[in-house]
Amino acid sequence: MKHNEFQSGCTDNRWFIGYVFSNLAAGLTTPLIPLFIVFYLKSNVEFVGIVSAISSLASVPALIMWGNLSDKVKRRKIFIIIGFMGSFLSLLMVLFVHNMPSYISMLIMFQILAMASVPVSTLLILENSEQSAWPKVMGKFNSYSAVGTVIGLGVGVVILTLFSGIGDILMPYLYVIAAWFYLIAGVISIIVLKEPKQEIKREKIGYLFALHVIERVRYFPTHLVHIPGKENKIKIPGHLKLYLITTLILMMGFQLFFIPYPVFVIKKMNASENDIYIMYLLNSLFSAATFIPAGKYINYIGSNRMLSISTSIRVILFLSMGILSFFVFDTVGYLLFFILMYGIFGGIWSFIGISEVTSISNMATSTIRGKVIGYYNSLNGVGQILGAGLSGFIAYDISYSFDFILAAIIVLAGLMIIVYSKPPDIQYSQKKTVRIQS
Repeated sequence: MKHNEFQSGCTDNRWFIGYVFSNLAAGLTTPLIPLFIVFYLKSNVEFVGIVSAISSLASVPALIMWGNLSDKVKRRKIFIIIGFMGSFLSLLMVLFVHNMPSYISMLIMFQILAMASVPVSTLLILENSEQSAWPKVMGKFNSYSAVGTVIGLGVGVVILTLFSGIGDILMPYLYVIAAWFYLIAGVISIIVLKEPKQEIKREKIGYLFALHVIERVRYFPTHLVHIPGKENKIKIPGHLKLYLITTLILMMGFQLFFIPYPVFVIKKMNASENDIYIMYLLNSLFSAATFIPAGKYINYIGSNRMLSISTSIRVILFLSMGILSFFVFDTVGYLLFFILMYGIFGGIWSFIGISEVTSISNMATSTIRGKVIGYYNSLNGVGQILGAGLSGFIAYDISYSFDFILAAIIVLAGLMIIVYSKPPDIQYSQKKTVRIQS
C-alpha cells in the first residue's frame, strides 16, 4: 500500500477479516434458537418465542451501555476484543446447558458481551479513513460481513449433511464451533487492529447512518453509528414520530410471523435440522442478492413508495401462507415450497429495510438525523421483542395459521398508517449529504 493511499483514507483493513469470522459465527448460530429448543431441549414453539424475546431484550440496553462507555473512555479496540472474546467464552457455556433456564442464561450473557463490538466498529472505520473514502470502505466492510454470514450458514449445512441423523446431538457443538470462530476473530483483532489517530464524536456525524439488522430470530445489529440519548435535545416532529412508531408495528408483525415459522416447518412437514439451515441460507442469499437492486429501485421510485409496495407484497404472502397452512401435509413438495418462501422473504426484506432507513434519513433534518436513527434502532428492537414474545403463545395456544394471519393484519395496519399519513417521498439521490448504509 502506498503512503499517499493511506493518507487519503485507504487504511489497513486487515482487521475486517476478524469480522468475517465473527459474522461466520453469527451465521452459524442464527438458526440455533428454534433448533436447540425443539430438537435438543425437546420443547415447543411457546419457548422459542419466549427465549427469542428475552435474547432480543438483552441486546438493546447492552448496545446503549457499550456505546456510551466506549465514548467515555475514548477507546475502540478494547470493545471489539471484549465483544469477540466475550462471545467465545459465553457460547462455551452451552456445554453446561441442560435445561431452559441455563440456556436462557447463556444467551443473555452472549448478547450482553457480543454487543460490545457493535457501536465501535463503524466509528473505527470512519476514524481510520478520510471522509471521501467512507462509502467505499464501509461498502467493503459490509461485503465482508455478508460473506461471513453466508459462509457460516453454509458451514452449518455441511456439518449437518456430513453427520445426518444425529443433528439433535450436534446442536451444542455447533455453538462450540461458533465460539472458536469468535476466538479467531478476537485473536486477529488483537494482532492487527490499531487504535485510530483521530476521534469522531457521534453527535458530529448526524448526517451518517450505518445499520445492519438481521431480521430473523433476534435483534442483532452488526454495526451502527447512532445510539439513543447521545444526540441533541431538539424535538422530533410529530410526523416523524408517527413513522418511527409505524416501523415498530411493522417489525412486530414481521417477527410474529418469522419466529414460529421454523418450528411450523419442523412440526408440520417433518423438516430436519439441515432443512432449517438451508432455509436460513436461502434467506441470506436472497437478501444479499437483492440489496444492490433494492437501492437502485428505491432511488428511482422513492423510498416510501417502495416501502408500501414491498410491505404490501408481504401482507399478501403472509395471508396466503396463513390460509395455506390449514391444508399443509407432510410432503416433500410442501417442504420445498416453504423453504423457498423463506428465501423470498429475505429478498423482500432488503427493499423494506433500506426503504425505512432512507425515508427516515430524508425526513429528518441534519441536526436530528442521528438522534432519529438511534431511536429507529431501538424501536426495531422493541418491535422484535413484542412480536417474538407474543408469537410463541399465539402459535402454541391457538394455531400457526392464526399467528400468520394476525401477523398479516398487524403489518397491514402499519401499511395503512404509512398510506394515510403520506410522508414525504424524497429520492435519496437528491440529498447532498453523505450516507453509509449496510
